Amino acid sequence: MPTVAELVTDPDLGLVLVAGAQHADREVDAAAVSELAHPGSWLQGGELLLTIGLLLPDTVDGCRAYLNELDAAGVRAVGLGLGAELPHQDAPARLVTAADEIGMPLLTVPDPVPFIAVTKAVFAARARVERQELEWALQTQRALTAAAVTPGGLQGILTAHRDATGRTGVVVDLLGRALAESGTGAASLVATLEPMMASVRDQGLSAAAVDIRGGRRREIHALGARRLRGWLVIDGPADSPAAQQVSGDLVSLLTLELERRLGMNTAQRRGRAQVLDRLSRGIVDDNVAARWLMSIGLSDADVRAAAIDAPDDADDLAADLLLTLPDALVRAAGEVVEVAVPLDTDLAGALRSLAAARPTGIGMAVRPGALAVSLRQARSVLSVSRRQGRHVRADDVASSRVLLGTADTESLRGYSDAVLGPLDAADRAEELVRTVSGFLEHNGHWAATAAALRVHRHTVRNRIDAVERLTGRRMDDASDRFELWLALRAREAARMSAE
Repeated sequence: MPTVAELVTDPDLGLVLVAGAQHADREVDAAAVSELAHPGSWLQGGELLLTIGLLLPDTVDGCRAYLNELDAAGVRAVGLGLGAELPHQDAPARLVTAADEIGMPLLTVPDPVPFIAVTKAVFAARARVERQELEWALQTQRALTAAAVTPGGLQGILTAHRDATGRTGVVVDLLGRALAESGTGAASLVATLEPMMASVRDQGLSAAAVDIRGGRRREIHALGARRLRGWLVIDGPADSPAAQQVSGDLVSLLTLELERRLGMNTAQRRGRAQVLDRLSRGIVDDNVAARWLMSIGLSDADVRAAAIDAPDDADDLAADLLLTLPDALVRAAGEVVEVAVPLDTDLAGALRSLAAARPTGIGMAVRPGALAVSLRQARSVLSVSRRQGRHVRADDVASSRVLLGTADTESLRGYSDAVLGPLDAADRAEELVRTVSGFLEHNGHWAATAAALRVHRHTVRNRIDAVERLTGRRMDDASDRFELWLALRAREAARMSAE
């Protein structure tokens, strides 16, 4: 938009700046004419207000109040028309004084210049600025498009944008890792804006945010065509509105590049799915597994597998995982996506970002030839994840407590009562149950059990003999011992469930 100073330099207008020169850099959006004593409510802000001062107050205080009201309404400058047949032939001293105090630019419009000429000049200058911005935007769009069709990829597009706008940009993947940047300090910028990114992450492809502080304007835009593929972070001066006009074009071109990369990965994904299929059939020799992995450009490092529920978008999720985890084996197996990654990959972090709300099972770390074992574990604990509503590792469920927790209270109580019922019905039932529990906990050591119960070893032996006689289970039989141990744990689990 034209500034007050630029309007003053127009020789056809002959405007003179008589007050408020310190704010001559104010931009004028429009020109309006009013002789009202209180015109503020009729204005939108950004105007050069033209008046002949017909109702101008006759005191400095009155002029100050008049200009304060205009300033509050967003008026950028005041133009006072002068003429022999008009109320004023010169700018009144009281108005000049008040304008200087407030910092309101005060212009005088000479006698032969009609207000309509000033109005036309303002709008003509505005049209020139808008045309220049449009021409600049078109040139910048061409430069960005040219960069997009050259081999530079994401980096080339961001560099072309920086050269045209002076604004730096960073493209990050769904894990927050920088894929390309046009300036320095990408990690610091991404870390600074991570809270803002997190606040809009759930909005998917419609996500966008702007942070304007300290003279800087930082923007976040989602990248992707059908689903979220990454993020664009832009940093630049806050006072460059023209540069913001091409942000949408930049987002589109970067999205096309990311989708192009995804399309190029189709053959790679097919090859990796085939290797994963081979390794999932059973344990193979490590040398054979290494050859298969090397054939698709991967190392033979130890791996860990995961199985993820994806009933509606298995193919898209598999593509996202391969794009985000370059060292992964990925395949869509029906409504489940299976993935295997080297141990140094942050699998948990990737799953939090890409599959936070999806049931997910994670297997243990294995050598490449034994990947089938980790995959089997991942698929097995997937059902536990569905029930618990969180990602579950095989290690998390490698406990009898978890197994017992999958049974309902009545089943637990029924089993424990069936096994322990003869003890419950006997004399000194509590002593017998406590003794068999201690005996099992101390791995059948008589002395340790007696010490824990604070009784003599012969007492322990007598009680265990009674347990064997009543239950029909012998302590020297592993399966019998296990049934007693399981019954005790089932009773404890039932009691905890009831609480």
